[in-house]
Formats: sequence, C-alpha cells, structure tokens
Amino acid sequence: MEEELLKIFKLADSLNEKQDKLYAQIIYTADKNKTVEISIISKENYSYIERCQFNLSEKSLIRWNNIIELLESYIKDIKKSI
Repeated sequence: MEEELLKIFKLADSLNEKQDKLYAQIIYTADKNKTVEISIISKENYSYIERCQFNLSEKSLIRWNNIIELLESYIKDIKKSI
C-alpha cells in the first residue's frame, strides 16, 4: 500500500508540473474509514474532471492500481499533445 501511495503522489506532482490545464488534489481524512479522495481538477475553472474516493481500511489493491492507471493515462495524454 505504501508503494502505491508514493507512486500516486509522484504522479500527481508530475501531472501538475507537465502542463498548465490540470492539477491533482489528494485529500486524506483520518477517521475510522481512513478515506482518501483523489481528484483531477481544471486549472481554468476549477471544475472536477475525475474524482475517486476509497477507504484505506478496505485494503483493495485493485483500487490503488486503477487510480495509478488513471493518473498515468492523463500524463500520457499530455505527453502526446506536446
């Protein structure tokens, strides 16, 4: 889980640094569910493009991998448009 979280942080930073239209927002709530919310937001009008929410207490590796793939797809799309 720690490796996936670190990868998500790195991808979120990369998304923000490589272009000027989108950024990633990560919110962690340390309640009993340990909720993580990851959003991709437009810098132009601050609207949500994508939004994922899950609980760390569920320990689902599939969700981690889906979020990583989502962020990677946005970064790949940016590289293609450059």
